[in-house]
Parts: sequence; C-alpha cells; structure tokens
Amino acid sequence: MSHLKTLKKPNRQGNQIKRFGYLYSLLTCLLLSACSDKATDINKQYQQRLATALDKPLPDTAILTNLKLSTIRNTDEPATAQQLSIVQLAQLSHCKLNTLIAEHNSQLGKVATTAGQLTYQIQFIQLAPSCLDKLSPESKSYHAIKRELANKKQQLLKQFNHLLYNDPELKRTWQLTSYALDTNLAGLVETELALQNLLTLKQQIIQQQYAQIDSQALYPLLSVLRQFNFNQALVSAVRQQTYFNHSTSRYLASIELNELCNPLKNKRQAQIVSNVFKKYYLAQLQPYQAQLSGALERLMPLYQQLWLGSTTNQPELAALLQHQPNNLLTVFKDSAKTHVTWWQTFYKTCEISPI
Repeated sequence: MSHLKTLKKPNRQGNQIKRFGYLYSLLTCLLLSACSDKATDINKQYQQRLATALDKPLPDTAILTNLKLSTIRNTDEPATAQQLSIVQLAQLSHCKLNTLIAEHNSQLGKVATTAGQLTYQIQFIQLAPSCLDKLSPESKSYHAIKRELANKKQQLLKQFNHLLYNDPELKRTWQLTSYALDTNLAGLVETELALQNLLTLKQQIIQQQYAQIDSQALYPLLSVLRQFNFNQALVSAVRQQTYFNHSTSRYLASIELNELCNPLKNKRQAQIVSNVFKKYYLAQLQPYQAQLSGALERLMPLYQQLWLGSTTNQPELAALLQHQPNNLLTVFKDSAKTHVTWWQTFYKTCEISPI
C-alpha cells in the first residue's frame, strides 16, 4: 500500500502542474484578448484608476478624429468612345480591343468601380498596339486609338492614385475603426504581400512596363485587403494608442512628484499609483504596443511608397507618412518613450521598486 501511495503522489503533482500550466495559459490569453480586443477600454481604465489613486480629475481632451482627405476625382474624359462611335466599332472586329471597348461602353462599364476603371485602362494599353498593327494608318480608327493610347499612358499613374483614394478597401486605411487586431496579428503576412503586389503594379506603371502587368491580379489583391481589414485596424489602433499615451502623459506631467513622494509621508499612495501602472500599462498596454510597433515597422515602407508621392493635396496624410522625424511610427514610439520616462522619474523620486 505504501508503494501505491508513493506512486500516486507524483501523479497528483503532475496533475497540479498541468492544471497550473492550463490556468497560466488561460490567464495569458485573457490578458492578450483584453488588450487587443478592448484596448480603448484598458486605456480608459488606466487613466481613471490613476485619477482615483492620485485624487486628481482627468482634464477634458479633444477627441481623436478621422483624417481630412481631399476628394480625388478623375476629370479626364476619355475620347475613345465618342470618336469610335463615329467611325464605327465594326472596323475593329478583328481586334480584341473591339470587345474591350464595347464592354466598357455598356451599362455595366459605365458603373465600373475604380478598380474596374484602372483595369480597363491597363487592358486598353496592352491591346491597342496589336490592333494598330492591323489598321490602316490613314483610317480614323487608327488615329483615334493612337491618340487614346498616348492619353491613357500619360494618365495611368494618375488613375492609380485615383484608386488609392477612392477604392473602399484602400481609402478606409486612414479612417478610424473599432475593429480590433487579432492577438496573433492574423492577416499581417497576407496584407503585406498584397501591398507589395500593389506596389509592383505602381512601379510597372511608372517604368512603363505595361506588358508585364497582370491586369486581373488587382481584384484578388483587393479581396485580401477586404478579408482581413488589417491596414485600417493597424493604423487606427496606432493612432488611438498614441492619443492615449499623449493624454495620459500630459496628465501625469501635472502631478507634483515631490509632494507625492514626500519622504516624510507614508508611501502608500505612491505604491497604489505604482500598482496601477504595473497592472494596466506594463502587463497589458506595453505588450500590445509592441505588437503594433512591430507590424507598423513592416508595413510603413509600403504605405510610404504607395501613398506618399500622391499627397500633394493631403497634408494630414502626408504628415503621417513623411520620412523622419515625425511620421506615424516615430510619433507612436516617442509617445510610449515619453510615458515610460515619466514613470522612471517617478520610481527614482519615490525610491520604490517597479518590480
């Protein structure tokens, strides 16, 4: 019997270890879920607990608002449809361009999305040269297509920029949302690849590598961005966290540390304030911000290469994307650094351990 008892003890210990491991994993998941799904709530609780512990109300602060983006319109009227209606599309019956133009001039073509319009422009540029080879240089169709080909090449980059600001999947990148990022950043890799492919398209347009463009790749690319909504969630989360870092740091800067940390007073209040910092910022918000920073470091170069060259009339967006020293990523990191610096001063002044 004693032998059986000896065998049972390790089993009980093993079960306890497994149970502890499960509870630890569950707690970790709950913490990550809390800071990713309800980051705004965590920040507000953090501020409110600080205000209670410090016995000083939070000041009113202006709410975070959406970026003001100017409407980008494509005002260039294509002449092809009008000119070819005069010379008749029948003359192009031997060209694939005939079908493309006919579809574009249909009712569906007239309500095409921004992506559909860009795709049409690309396909026209790709199909026009072979059609011109089959037409008489003296024909009206030849001159109409040749003029429109030159026009579309000239306007193609502008049409691409029009896509950036008018396609729903790209336009909303810069708008605030309550949609939260998954704790494991699901969609980051797919979004990064989609943006890289979009950038490849832009570079091919700039370098006039029209034959290399896959005109049908745009729709799957936008579908991936729609599926994960990662860009909007990331940019919105970074802007919101920067906002909370700044507002909380301004509030703390108004606290008189020499009074709070007066060596002649009981340090109980300072210890409570420290506990608030450790519970909300160190345990939850700091890991969350590290996730955001890592994702933005990967995507910021793509954002800059895609949008920055088209921000002449978009000062607020240009400010977020500009190269050093004040773009979205840099300001975000600086806001976290400023916040932590205050707490370093607090622990040094109060002579208490942050551990």
